[in-house]
Amino acid sequence: MLDRSPEETEMTDVAMAQSLVQETWPERAGRPVKVCLGMIYEAVKRVERKLPKDIQRQRPRQWTERRVRSIWNAEARRIDNYEMADLEMAAAEEARNEFRQSVQRAARMAAFLAATEPDFHGPEIDRLREFLGRVDLP
Repeated sequence: MLDRSPEETEMTDVAMAQSLVQETWPERAGRPVKVCLGMIYEAVKRVERKLPKDIQRQRPRQWTERRVRSIWNAEARRIDNYEMADLEMAAAEEARNEFRQSVQRAARMAAFLAATEPDFHGPEIDRLREFLGRVDLP
């Protein structure tokens, strides 16, 4: 087992947090970093607002746009446990939203194909409907 200094452990936490936010809210065409940062900030603030007031008061600090940016850029010196928990909850919420959107997109595609040329697109329509039949939305 390797002995690590606290600085090395903290860097690992920062790298994990950075990876989580960049993989969950990736920069891409039409979504520059500034937009990603805004999405992350709104997501963690939603998580934070759902917490009981006494828990919020116990925290040493609240989420800020600067804190989100420091995590994105791996400039944060450390990541507190509650911050990582918030980031993970926000990422899980984002994953649920993306999944729901994918299912809705598949349903629209199946309806579109069925309305255009159902005989030609029959196998694809069947696959989409089979997929939609197996999906269990919350």
